[in-house]
Amino acid sequence: MPHKGFHIPSSVAPGIFGMPNPLFTLFPLAVHWLRPSCRRTHRTRRPLFRLAFLALFFLTAGSASSLCAQPAVVVAISGDLTESQRSNIRSFLSLTRIGDKETLTEAMFNRLYNKAPKEAAKALEPFGYYSPEIIMSHMRQGNERQVEMKIATGLPVTVGELEITLTGAGEQDRALREAVQHFPLRQGEVLDHQLYEGGKDKLIAVALESGYHQAAFRESRVEVSRKSQSASIRLLLDTGPQYLFGPLTFDADFIDHDLLRKIAPVREGDPFSPKALTRLRQSLFGADYFDTVDVQYDIAQATAFKVPVKVVLTPNLAHKYGIGLGYGTDTGPRGTLEYVNRHLNSMGHQLNLQLQPSERKSNLGGVYSIPIGDPKRDRLSLMGKYETEQLAATDINTLSCVVSHDHFRENGEYSTYLQFLDEQYSVGSDTGQASLLIPGVKGSVFWADDRIVAKRGIRITASAIGSEETLFADAAFLQTSLRTKALYSFFDQWRVIGRADVGATLINDVYDLPPSLRYYAGGDQSVRGYGYKTIGPTDADGKVLGGKDLLTYSLELERSLFDEWSGAVFYDSGAAMNSFSNIALHSGAGVGVRWNGVFGQIRLDVAKALDEEGAWRIHFTMGADL
Repeated sequence: MPHKGFHIPSSVAPGIFGMPNPLFTLFPLAVHWLRPSCRRTHRTRRPLFRLAFLALFFLTAGSASSLCAQPAVVVAISGDLTESQRSNIRSFLSLTRIGDKETLTEAMFNRLYNKAPKEAAKALEPFGYYSPEIIMSHMRQGNERQVEMKIATGLPVTVGELEITLTGAGEQDRALREAVQHFPLRQGEVLDHQLYEGGKDKLIAVALESGYHQAAFRESRVEVSRKSQSASIRLLLDTGPQYLFGPLTFDADFIDHDLLRKIAPVREGDPFSPKALTRLRQSLFGADYFDTVDVQYDIAQATAFKVPVKVVLTPNLAHKYGIGLGYGTDTGPRGTLEYVNRHLNSMGHQLNLQLQPSERKSNLGGVYSIPIGDPKRDRLSLMGKYETEQLAATDINTLSCVVSHDHFRENGEYSTYLQFLDEQYSVGSDTGQASLLIPGVKGSVFWADDRIVAKRGIRITASAIGSEETLFADAAFLQTSLRTKALYSFFDQWRVIGRADVGATLINDVYDLPPSLRYYAGGDQSVRGYGYKTIGPTDADGKVLGGKDLLTYSLELERSLFDEWSGAVFYDSGAAMNSFSNIALHSGAGVGVRWNGVFGQIRLDVAKALDEEGAWRIHFTMGADL
């Protein structure tokens, strides 16, 4: 019996290829059946039946919808193509963007299939290929359409003419002219649009860094001739005016503004650029005087294209306190108490006091720093330290005062200094007291991808000290030292680490030197498997006295295990002696585990001396690689 008020024409909601949609076949029946009845019989049952049917209806609707899901389109692309080219072609193809739930009629498929060759050819143009040969084929297997594209790129378009012109205030700018000379495309090379756009971006970036904030391309044209397989490129860059740094002022009443100008890496008249502003912020932050650095400017307020810059500074906390605990097998348990005053006065002077008590070596010292120019690069340091060392048959008390001029650079540092050393000691049968006035120089250079945990890197440290026998010095000597450490990673999981130390002393009698200036071997940072300072010339009772010369080296192979953990095997060898002609190396070998943390590596080693009887020795160290 027909249902009044409900008529669903067959043209509404067709299924696949014109078949009726089951969803709309069921819908009128559902609506009629759920309509309230005039009959009162079974009234109490109807709501339950209606709810049950409604649930069944929606489940059926979902099933019908899934039955109507369109077949997938699988596109296979073959040919001598790079992965980038293949990926770009796929992103261009409309066929690859058909969703599983999207209706795909035969007519729609044919339209997209016929578009595919043009889309693929367009996708190859950014790589310089404008005349590819494309062979298409397709088949239907079950509910899946399989499309195959065989592509031969053909000959690429090459750059025939390349003309880059600069106009404006930066027409003769050296940095811009160098950027033009190093444009990534050359005559005769394949027209790569990615390189072309990258070259344009580089020119704009150089212009901006040189202060040309209004730089823009007035002409940017690439003309391609498919007939000659060549391209003509013409670029016209108008730099506009050059903006410069104007007056540089500081809003800070707690520090001398002349010092701030020395810290600042920019001067009035320098090119005004984002990178220069970043360097300004970083330099002021790096001085350790300031909590916040706010650089304020308005390019619209420039006068004669000079931009005034104001820097608002808030001071760091003047007083800093630190406490720490540590352990080393050479020193035993140790603690650290530290006090730092970041700005004693408006001239930027700083004070650092430190107490380090430990089981075997303890010290109390301080450093008073005076900036000379940029405090991050040049400082005058006044240092004082009292140190005690108590080992088996060794008791040393040392007072040291140093005046040092320190120079810090991006890949190294060096210092020239004058040291007064007073030492009382008892080492085996050698007991005495020595006072020395020692001029010296030391420096280090390093190259590394990361100084904390390096994959590749090297550090070289050298020093030379000496003195003449005078009223203030008890001995004449000259001593040089060289220390190197290098790391190299391979196969992602492996590192090889090499280390070497060489030292030599010119002196008539090495025992005129205090023990702190003699050479020893053995310990965590020397020859593992031996105790701290247990290798060297000895007295008649076998107590180590120290020597004139030193040679130690180490080779370590480390492999990553999981997460931040790694394992290592190593071989160490070396000796301290009074003559290189009478050298007898002591060797040790062992295994260890490492954990790479934020502040460096924690190392636990177990090593055995190879040249004498003895138990395995544990070595524990921590710190940065370089």
